[in-house]
Amino acid sequence: MEPIGDVGFLGCGRMGRALLEGWLNAGLVERERVMVAARESAQATADALGVRAGTIFEVAARSDIIVLAVKPAQAARMLASLKFELGQLVVSVVAGVSRAALPVSPARLVRTMPNVACRVGQGTTAILATADDYPEDVERITRLFEAVGQVVRVPDEGMFHGVTALSGSGPAYLFAAMEALADGAVAAGVPRDLARTLAVHTFRSATALAAAPGAVPSLLKDEVASPGGTTIRGLQVLESRAFRGALLDAVVAAAERSRELEKP
Repeated sequence: MEPIGDVGFLGCGRMGRALLEGWLNAGLVERERVMVAARESAQATADALGVRAGTIFEVAARSDIIVLAVKPAQAARMLASLKFELGQLVVSVVAGVSRAALPVSPARLVRTMPNVACRVGQGTTAILATADDYPEDVERITRLFEAVGQVVRVPDEGMFHGVTALSGSGPAYLFAAMEALADGAVAAGVPRDLARTLAVHTFRSATALAAAPGAVPSLLKDEVASPGGTTIRGLQVLESRAFRGALLDAVVAAAERSRELEKP
């Protein structure tokens, strides 16, 4: 895909920087045509990535595509202080803030929820695509995010709470699981560096199996858990500690928090 036009970031924290790094690595944006506005960290981010730093007003005035990546509590207030032009496209990656709460007229707005793996080209991004959205906007943003991973289209904005809780927050749950598994291997006598390598590659290989056409995670689990073997003994411990229930509750709790953030 050819580099797009002038791109501005209103906020460039962890998510904004992950997205920008992913687009830069993919050759999707040109460094000299990117401007970031992120309070005190803007200049440091600009220096580190070789892009320009500016004020929020400069970003709004000079960008064809504006990525809104600030904290949820800041989003509506910041946008209300800016003026946009017809033809500009604002892309929100803000968790828990509905499109109705984001004043960007006469520009148009597309709501997305990417995750941090965009930085390495393996992200998962949900894009809101309802009957009211302009198809050309959805296609344009889909092509953008496909350059840094997989894209799914969500037909109902109400689903974004669950999407945020799973694919947006989910990497943190998996990182915590990797850390715990590696610690378990260390406790069993495996050197730390080897334990970390094994944990990462175990997740990678399991993901490859689960992503195969027709794969069912529960059946894959059964294939590994031989009668009377080591795996079923470990699963017995996980079941006794409500492992699956804890993950389920974590996703539900994150979705509830997303709904709280949507309230004025």
